[in-house]
Amino acid sequence: MILTFASSKGGVGKSTTCAAVASALALAGERVLLLDLDQNRTLQRWSKKAPIDGLDVSAIEPKDFGSVFRDNANSGEYDHICIDLPGSREVTLFKALARSDLVIIPAQASEPDLREALVVAGDVRDVRETTARQIPYRLLLTKVYPLRTRVTDFAYAELARLGLPLFRTALVERSAYREMFLNGQPPTVSEAGKGAGLEITNLIEEIKAIVAEQEPELRKAG
Repeated sequence: MILTFASSKGGVGKSTTCAAVASALALAGERVLLLDLDQNRTLQRWSKKAPIDGLDVSAIEPKDFGSVFRDNANSGEYDHICIDLPGSREVTLFKALARSDLVIIPAQASEPDLREALVVAGDVRDVRETTARQIPYRLLLTKVYPLRTRVTDFAYAELARLGLPLFRTALVERSAYREMFLNGQPPTVSEAGKGAGLEITNLIEEIKAIVAEQEPELRKAG
């Protein structure tokens, strides 16, 4: 799978989600390459704290994305490539979207975040039209309060009104997501089978189901 984590707004949990998903896939015995294009190099630093077998993290410059992606995608060395995009809209965004099996758009339950998510969703639809390739995308609500609030209710109502496809799984505001950057342990290790670990496991099940649904269409298009 080629999974792209995209947001033009900082602080939505994009890099956190990418790291959690990539590490969970590797811990399940799959070979994963994580391409860190974020200018903060957060994931490259994280990966050195507690290396995970089967997970390679490579920080690259946006200008090198095309060649690095092509070489690794064609190498047969990896089962999955996870792409953590820069927190801005630039040409690498469109290159990554065009190569994705699924685009994951993290956003908090707030009006500014949903507005930015809508922009990224529009970019995906533009790339679809340009490439004539079906590129699924889903919005992922992050840093959600454990109890429903008026803000959360607004977010769900707005998503329904806008017709934005949404993961059933939401990531609750939990210390395990913050602590992973202190101790290197991903949620599926620090909270295996519960809390944040269970959320990531459920999210990956959804991801795989969405990509599997697309495979017949991709074969047909090829």
